[in-house]
Amino acid sequence: MSLPPLFLRHAALAVVGLAALGGCSREAPPADATPADASSDATPAGAAQGADGWRVYVCADGRIVRALYPDTETARLKLETGEQALKIAISASGARYVGQGVQWWTKGDEASLAPLKPGEDIASAAGVACVPPAQAPVEPPAPGTPGGLPDDRTPLDERPAAPDSPQAAATVVEQYYALVESGRGAETGRLRTDGTPEDLSAFARLSALVGAPGPAEGAAGSTFVRVPVVLYGRYASGPEYHASGQATLRRVNDVPGATADQLRWRIETIEVRPTRR
Repeated sequence: MSLPPLFLRHAALAVVGLAALGGCSREAPPADATPADASSDATPAGAAQGADGWRVYVCADGRIVRALYPDTETARLKLETGEQALKIAISASGARYVGQGVQWWTKGDEASLAPLKPGEDIASAAGVACVPPAQAPVEPPAPGTPGGLPDDRTPLDERPAAPDSPQAAATVVEQYYALVESGRGAETGRLRTDGTPEDLSAFARLSALVGAPGPAEGAAGSTFVRVPVVLYGRYASGPEYHASGQATLRRVNDVPGATADQLRWRIETIEVRPTRR
């Protein structure tokens, strides 16, 4: 099945999700980052489970909570104040745990963290919502701001792109990230000159904005095009990830003997640098 072209400019930018960039310049994951485990039914909550059994949640106030459920009666939480042990308590729905001045209430993938006042068994304070990293929102920088795409207001060319055009090269970048978004990282190698597929294990989600391509440049019998990209998302361990840079694509010039495969645009490199927000 062919992927639809996603190339747009300025406000109508291509948006894709869940990517990891192998063979490029990107920030290393935090030391406690653990790949998500697809088997999430073994413990009370449905958040992504790391290889060590701990589940990660991102709360609406920015806190990152790690939870472990060693049995059906206990929850252990790692908070900014340290690790706390909680015991199961009566609840109308979900699983509610209390102890050490904290209430932790899980319902499916989501959870709520609330303080317990002295003498309380059920928290009177409103809890803060916590969700798995893959569900926690992350906003990209706006075009023209630090870390964002150039503020390009050139009207979109609606004409079909010629196979050798810079826009056709940008379409390959969009297809690349569309594959990554759908979890088909093993298929991305066919869009790279080195054939290397992407390793998606470090990220819970990672989205990309693809900008307008630069002009075609020729060298040593090949043509190159650079396409700006902005990445934003979350590591599986919860922290946000932001980076920006460019993808460089190459195709062989139209010379006698060039094969159809050599004449196609392929991603030569993807180089991004972390940006702070």
